[in-house]
Amino acid sequence: MTGSTTFSTTPATTAKRLAGAVVLLAAAFGGGSVVLNPDSLRSMAIRLVAIALTGLLVARGIRWARLLLIVLTGLAALYAAVLAVVRPMPLGWRALFLVYGLGTVWCIIGLFREPAASYFADRTAPAQGGA
Repeated sequence: MTGSTTFSTTPATTAKRLAGAVVLLAAAFGGGSVVLNPDSLRSMAIRLVAIALTGLLVARGIRWARLLLIVLTGLAALYAAVLAVVRPMPLGWRALFLVYGLGTVWCIIGLFREPAASYFADRTAPAQGGA
C-alpha cells in the first residue's frame, strides 16, 4: 500500500463539529453542575437551551453567533479552567472543570481559525472587479 490516508474536512464540517463539541461539553458540565447544586436545574436548563440554539446558528454559518457563543460559554469555560487550577476540589471535579474549560476554549478558538473561519466568510460582499 503506497498511498497515505488523508482526511480532508471542509470548513463547514469543521465548524459544525466544533459547535457540536461546545454544546456537548456544556451539556456534560451542566450535568455535573446540577450534581453539585441541584437547585440550579432550571437555570442550567435555560442556559443549555440557549447554548444549543446558538450552536445551531453557528453550525448554519451565522457569523455573529460565534460571538454570542463566546458570551454564553467561553467566559464561563475560562473561569472553570482557572477554578480547576486554583481551588481545592476532588480530583474528579478538577478534571471535569479543566476538561470543560480548556475544551470549550479550544473549540471556540478553532471557530475563528482556518479552516472553520472560512465557513463564516461574508457571503454578502459585492463581487470585486471592474469594467
